[in-house]
Amino acid sequence: MAQTANFDTTETLNIICREGDTFSMTVTLKNSSGTALTLVTDAYVFYMQVKEISVAGNKRAGRQIEKVILQTPSLKPDAKSTVLTFETPTLDNSGNVTIEASAETMSKIKPGSYVYDLKYVKPSSTGLDTHKGVLRGSFVVNSQVTDVF
Repeated sequence: MAQTANFDTTETLNIICREGDTFSMTVTLKNSSGTALTLVTDAYVFYMQVKEISVAGNKRAGRQIEKVILQTPSLKPDAKSTVLTFETPTLDNSGNVTIEASAETMSKIKPGSYVYDLKYVKPSSTGLDTHKGVLRGSFVVNSQVTDVF
């Protein structure tokens, strides 16, 4: 009898945004009992990356990840390219994490389809920090007509 233990609880959320518009996304995180996580008190650190994809190569689930386009400032920049950054994520003790990018930053991303994920690290006094994927999916940037920048 085949059995499976699936520990991947990362949710899929496909994002569609617009080139040159301010990007703001707030996610509320709760434990399995429905209680909001105390993100500030427990010193969670959040990471998000948006990456360009290519179908050629078939390295990860039929996709070859080529380069980072946009990421949280807590991640090291990709040495091969100039990486745009989100603002530092804002957290509260009601389980809310907000990821934002300025309109100017978003105006520098060419319209197209990308992939992203949002993860966190919760430090532990034992040295075994918790690393957890929260969201993943497509990150589509639609073109703008009025160019303010």
